[in-house]
Amino acid sequence: MSPLKRIFQVLLIALGVAVALAGCGGDDKGKPIPAATATALDNELTGVQNRLDNGTAGACKDILGGSRGPNRDRVNELIDSMPDDVDSDVRSALEDSFDNLWDLVQQECDDRQAKEDEAKQQNQQQQQQQQEPEPAETDTGEQTTPTTTEPTNTTPTDEAPLPNDGGGDSGGGVPGNNGNGLGSGGGVSPGADLGGG
Repeated sequence: MSPLKRIFQVLLIALGVAVALAGCGGDDKGKPIPAATATALDNELTGVQNRLDNGTAGACKDILGGSRGPNRDRVNELIDSMPDDVDSDVRSALEDSFDNLWDLVQQECDDRQAKEDEAKQQNQQQQQQQQEPEPAETDTGEQTTPTTTEPTNTTPTDEAPLPNDGGGDSGGGVPGNNGNGLGSGGGVSPGADLGGG
């Protein structure tokens, strides 16, 4: 059983005994807690339990402070408003029990706040990861360069230039004509005797 639940049980038993003693007239040490005060303290204890059962850090913190009527302040007011002739041991035990309860509630609230903060941080990280664009390719560490094919030049560039015609003053003679009877036209006349005889 958790310390918080144990304190609740002790307080509930104490308040139950206080209400019972109020009906019986108490003992000789002093008067019991007035029945109306015991009932109001019991209601505050139920409110504390309900806020803890809510499960949120905000509801937990409302037990100790805040604008929603903290249980701790009302409990302190109820204890302070008890008549002076209430048994001092009962009053002291009640104050100590509630002080222990408030300490345990503070620890519980701190734990809940830490869990909520952690969950919020994880949620934000998940949202950021979902919003980031995924890379199209995974980087393997190798750099690839795009290959481009250049058009093939079908005209040979290292051919020797054609021989110069001579600018037109040579009369259109064929180079290498050494007077073998072929004539300047470059052709052989029909019926020419090439045999030399």
